Amino acid sequence: MSAASPSEPPERPARPVRGRAIFTFEHVPPDDPGLDEALRAWDWIARSLLAGGQVSPETRLRLEDGRRIAAEIARVLAGDEDGGGDAAERTVTVARHRGRLQAVVTWLPCRRSIFVELLAAAPWNLLAPGDPPDARAVRGSGPALLACLSRLSRTTGRGGRLALQAENPRARTVYERLGFVVMRPSDAPLANVPSGKKGWSDSVVRLARGRPGADEREMPWMLLDPERAPGAAGGQGASRASRRRASTAVSEAPSRSSGSTLR
Repeated sequence: MSAASPSEPPERPARPVRGRAIFTFEHVPPDDPGLDEALRAWDWIARSLLAGGQVSPETRLRLEDGRRIAAEIARVLAGDEDGGGDAAERTVTVARHRGRLQAVVTWLPCRRSIFVELLAAAPWNLLAPGDPPDARAVRGSGPALLACLSRLSRTTGRGGRLALQAENPRARTVYERLGFVVMRPSDAPLANVPSGKKGWSDSVVRLARGRPGADEREMPWMLLDPERAPGAAGGQGASRASRRRASTAVSEAPSRSSGSTLR
């Protein structure tokens, strides 16, 4: 993504789904009519929640971000927008709970990692305590998708690594809670970010050359590396623990991430 957006509320509202939800994951074709229909439905629901005036200011921000990201996913998959890499390499993965779509991510394989291009959660998963309750809401679909991609990264020889670009300081905080760290030149950024039709973005090239600027500080490129868990010498095990804590504290991270400047 060119960026990742903020998370679901840190506190859990009263919801019918108790405890840790169990998700199923599925790769779907970019032109899947069911996915397009679901994204359109998400937009209608988000607009209805925003128009109703009953959600908190913080929830409004999340809903607005979610609408923007879901709309971008639709444009990228329809070919109306380039996205962050080669369309032929893009995969769409969805998370479902009891058959209902709860989150969707587009991603691209890179030499050293899987790059998270765009990630969005269903609007009912963005509601906070005090907002009108929604029986469809399920906690944890965003982190569950990231964990799924990390496992895929490991089984395909990429060491469990995931990369993305955080869109703002709020997004950076969310991803740090999930175990991501700011990417360094020594992390080989060009091996973790797709090049796109016109090559790598100026932003990631500056990082690779060790000369990050204001844009990279505002919207940092980030890496989840099981061998480099922040603040832990335990490597892989510490990273898993970090992800478990994050899944409890921060459930949804509607995000967008792209090697070009998706946002």
